Amino acid sequence: MSTETADPDFHHARTAYETVAADYDVLAVDPLFSRWVSFYHELIEKYGSGGRTLLDVGCGTGNSTLAFRDLGYEVAGCDLSPSMVERARAKAPGVPFTVGDVRDLPVLGSFDAVTCMSEPLSYLTDDGQLERAFRSVARQLADGGIFVFDMNTLGSYQRAYAVTRIVDQDGHFDVWQGGPAPVEPDAVVDVTHTYFRRTGEDWRRVTSRHVYRHHSDATVRRLLAAAGLRLVAAHGLTAGELTGSGDEIRGRKILYVVSR
Repeated sequence: MSTETADPDFHHARTAYETVAADYDVLAVDPLFSRWVSFYHELIEKYGSGGRTLLDVGCGTGNSTLAFRDLGYEVAGCDLSPSMVERARAKAPGVPFTVGDVRDLPVLGSFDAVTCMSEPLSYLTDDGQLERAFRSVARQLADGGIFVFDMNTLGSYQRAYAVTRIVDQDGHFDVWQGGPAPVEPDAVVDVTHTYFRRTGEDWRRVTSRHVYRHHSDATVRRLLAAAGLRLVAAHGLTAGELTGSGDEIRGRKILYVVSR
């Protein structure tokens, strides 16, 4: 299924990133980005087959894809937003970047590792969508290949997504207005992001909507099994470090490693 025929309830994700694509690399600066990449690299090295082909799903403007390339992987990337992919292609004309819906990707190759870092799977707001995504990714895996992805914990949603946050720095002003705090696993959070960018004496206002779902550890494990995937390992991310297991309340993320 192409992005043009994607389900209406998923269009908000593409619209959100089409809206912010021109400013994304300024807005999404993460001081921990290199550490994130190193965690994924560590898991691929530990659990993978040793092969070096990698598909980065939800690649955005290509920053994570190119970081993996710099670590020695032969990379490709895909993203739901055509505008984000356009910017990724401009950064690295030799890297194959494709527009694609994670729930029904064309077969882009046979990869030793597939990654999906940060938010992409959080935009899938029901079990059926997430299971479809797992099946879609499985079709990209080579024999012995692994899929590495992360999910926000319930505590992370309560602390960071269901509140109002304001950032004022370096010529831009961001306001994140979160929806109701999920008090139960698998709840949906509706977030509005408004930012103001200054150009000379003028300010430009841009607003985008982000509808996320908390996918509980129990749900992820159940849907992986339903999609015919085997859970190899699950690690938590707490206080900026990988842990042996996930903590849905105190931790920030749970990182999963799966295979066919």
